[in-house]
Amino acid sequence: MQAIAPGLADYTDNTLFGDVWARPDLSPRDRSLVTLSALIATGKAAQLPNHLRRGLDNGLKPGEIAAMVTHLAFYTGWPNAVSALDAIEPAFAERKVDMATLRAPAPAPSPVSSSATAEARSVDTTIGPFAPKLAQLTKDVLLDDLWQRGDLTPRDRRLVTIIAYAATGDAAQLPAHLRRGIENGLTRPQIAEALTHLAFYAGWPKAVAAVRAFGETITDETPTGRLEIHRPGTDPRAGPADTFTGSVTVASAFKGSGGAALGGATVAFGRSARSNWHTHPLGQLLVVTSGRGWVQAEGQPVRVMSAGDVVWTPPRASGTGMVQPATAT
Repeated sequence: MQAIAPGLADYTDNTLFGDVWARPDLSPRDRSLVTLSALIATGKAAQLPNHLRRGLDNGLKPGEIAAMVTHLAFYTGWPNAVSALDAIEPAFAERKVDMATLRAPAPAPSPVSSSATAEARSVDTTIGPFAPKLAQLTKDVLLDDLWQRGDLTPRDRRLVTIIAYAATGDAAQLPAHLRRGIENGLTRPQIAEALTHLAFYAGWPKAVAAVRAFGETITDETPTGRLEIHRPGTDPRAGPADTFTGSVTVASAFKGSGGAALGGATVAFGRSARSNWHTHPLGQLLVVTSGRGWVQAEGQPVRVMSAGDVVWTPPRASGTGMVQPATAT
């Protein structure tokens, strides 16, 4: 390196190993976990041997390295994981690792967390309707088996996953794993330092994109504005003529803060009043609090609704409702 790219050699000695690797914000063991995850995720198997030695020196156990490779097979593909084994085998042989210990049963699984249950429900709604076999494999193999294996802690699994997504540029998948990483024991300074470390092994653009996702996630978790209480009948106004027909009063209007799409109001309809045909880009939820009325989505039959009913109109469906004294929130 000194002979061909002396500038690179200087940055390697002074910035990467002389500064970043020496920073106390992330343990040497975690830095090795980040580095090995990034190299495997991006298919850089040729760079693994030296970092495998460093990782073992920094406290990574051979079983943890094997578990990391298995985990990354699901998140970055089997070819990357299998290619990594070609570099890991001689490194383990050099350190005289007893390969028989790697075939021992994994430690007891971790208890299923609430986040895992939430992930399974998300799979049912986002993947299940379109690729049922993938949804089944995701729940049975990925969530109920891989993520519960005890050969890598939930914290380390989450760190490996965050680095895999960041290193491959899949920032869209990061927010959920960043939130759950904090639930699993990662601190925000540790995540920030891990992404800083990643810049040297996956490149600045990938690290910066991941840090932006991290910043947006932190913002989402920070309360924005003050708690609000909207009392019944607050600021009553006549319903606008371009939206309603007949006598309609709109009160207690509210809108979510901090980027939330939630908003609504209490709407009271006089006899024979109704809403004009309209659509809601994100759908509409009606809670009928009193009276009786009718509701219809275009092309579908008219439906009766009474006090206590909850009506959901899907996004972009054109609908109208309320033709008898009724109140809805």
